[in-house]
Amino acid sequence: MLLNRRSILVATMGVACSAIARAELWPRKPVRIILNFPAGGPGDAIARYLAQRMSAILGQQVFVENRSGGAGAVGILAASNAQADGYTFLYTTVTGVVQVPLVSKDQNFDPLRSVVPVMGIGSTPMGLFVHASTPVADFPGFIEWARKQPAGLDIGGGGPIVEIATAVLARSANVRLVYVPFRGTAPVVQAALAGDIKAFFSTPSPVITENIRAGKLRAIAVTSASSSSLVPGVDPIAKFIPGYVQDINFGFFAPAGIPAEAVVKFSETLAKVLAEPEMKERLSGFGLGLQPLAASEMARITARDAETIRKTLETTPVKFGE
Repeated sequence: MLLNRRSILVATMGVACSAIARAELWPRKPVRIILNFPAGGPGDAIARYLAQRMSAILGQQVFVENRSGGAGAVGILAASNAQADGYTFLYTTVTGVVQVPLVSKDQNFDPLRSVVPVMGIGSTPMGLFVHASTPVADFPGFIEWARKQPAGLDIGGGGPIVEIATAVLARSANVRLVYVPFRGTAPVVQAALAGDIKAFFSTPSPVITENIRAGKLRAIAVTSASSSSLVPGVDPIAKFIPGYVQDINFGFFAPAGIPAEAVVKFSETLAKVLAEPEMKERLSGFGLGLQPLAASEMARITARDAETIRKTLETTPVKFGE
């Protein structure tokens, strides 16, 4: 039986009103944000601050659950396998999502299908930092110093993002660099301050900035395409190695199949938080440049990064460690 235009319009309006009504009812219970980084780092600080602000707007608790380990894969897999009921979200990096199949034995995970993008919040480069006792003041000096190390130079870092950055730098600069894995920013900084490692890659963080000001650490270079206010006073590595750019995009994802009304309300609430006057400065203090992105743009970046990493690994073998 054919429906006339009025019937179709009434039916469509009914569906739309139903979706809006369901969105207005969400959330009926606390909302969980899984974070695949350990407590104490800048990612943890950002997630907890956003959760606090969202709780105030929603009138319902939004809480953070740290699920680190497995080079970041543990938390991402936990989120992807969670019930898609609209009450579990994931805060992580696009690169982290893309790299799960490379660092995990779970071959069922598909970066483009197992989780869905919800909203991007910002991006950051990584800084290359050294202990203040090293005879290094800039990037050319760093490479010269690294080449003098008989067994190669250890580079600390937290996760496969840093491992790839280290491998690409070693190949591009024709220098031996040995990646030393840590479980996040906080432990790698602690190891550097203790003198256990002399150099490391990391996203910017307040603790790094404090120790640079205290004369304990030194920034050498930044992985953005041009100079960055997040790692001030240093040249980009791209100035010396054209094309070397390692920016990291942060955002929220959710298990595939999540109700649309939950995504809509979560995104609307997050957008309100990100629009608060102090947000840009606060995120910058945590080492993140504010750059809200729609879910569609997050999906495009995820697909792009997946292809970039695939091509990188064709020419730069990486043995992923935890």
